[in-house]
This record gives sequence, C-alpha cells and structure tokens, in this order.
Amino acid sequence: MWGETPGAVRARRARTAYGAPIPRGEQVRSRDRSPLPPVGDEVLELRMPVTFTAFCTLRLAAYIRFATACTGCPGTGRELAQDALGDLATVWERALRSPSPAAVSWNLISERGSAQARSRPGGSVYRVLPRPHADVVVLRYRLGLGPAEVADLMGIDELEVNGMLQYATRTAAGVAYAESIDG
Repeated sequence: MWGETPGAVRARRARTAYGAPIPRGEQVRSRDRSPLPPVGDEVLELRMPVTFTAFCTLRLAAYIRFATACTGCPGTGRELAQDALGDLATVWERALRSPSPAAVSWNLISERGSAQARSRPGGSVYRVLPRPHADVVVLRYRLGLGPAEVADLMGIDELEVNGMLQYATRTAAGVAYAESIDG
C-alpha cells in the first residue's frame, strides 16, 4: 500500500457546478432547497502518496520559474505551475505506469506555459519552434539549466535535448536569414 502524507490545499473561492463563482456571504441551497453551510476559506486536507509529494517538491520551483518565463508574471507563473501539478494528481497512477512520469508532468506545465507565451506580444520562441524544442530553449538559455537538468525536468534523454538545441539553432539561423532577405 502507498505511504501517504497529509497536504493542505487552501480552496479558492467556491464555484457552482457550472463554474460560476459563488459570492461570499450568499447562502447556497442544496437540491432539496435546504441551506448549506456558508462558503469560506476552509482548508481541505488531502492525502497524497509520498511519491507524488516528493515528485512535486522536487519540481515545483523549476516549474514556477518556467511558467514565469512564459507568462512574464510571477503570480501567474505560480498559478500555472500549481494548476499543472494539481492536474498531475488526478493522473498520478497513470503517470507512474508510463515510461516517464516526468514527461507526463512536463507535458501538463508545457501546454499551459506555451499557450501563455504564444499569447504575449512580441516574438516568442513558441511561434517559431515546435513546443518541446521551444521548452528546451527556454529552460537552457532563459533559465540557464544544463542539458542534464533540462532532460531530467522534461523526462527525456540528454541526447534528445542536445538534438533539439541543434534544431533550434538551425531554425533560428534560417528565420534570421529569411528575415534579412525579406527586410
């Protein structure tokens, strides 16, 4: 059986089944119309496997740095990282059965970060390169991680990281050349 460790999750504002926020102080009624307790800032205790807690603890800071680099905002970066790890909790058993739990987890943060990066004004590496290649560029050159660290974080082989960096370099050179001809 899994070892478990308690973890507190502070609930944000409660939402109805359709996602609309419930205003603070309003009384919510159940289907039989009896009043439910008021919505507040209660803490929900969750029990997660020790492996999940350790995995998240090791990766949270890097995920926040990555998401912050993609969004340009530390608060939004923190939210994206926490949301990705929250989604990972729902698929943790499946991630453990996969060839690389780190790759499953990375995909969750990468999808969020790249979507935010593409929506930012100005040129984004995500507009020029495929998402995994752009992730490698951000991790390696923006965050200053070494190839081994990038590989570990993304759940891929270090040789694959080096290949992606070479592809990104060739693509950037090609884009710069094309712009010089058009310009």
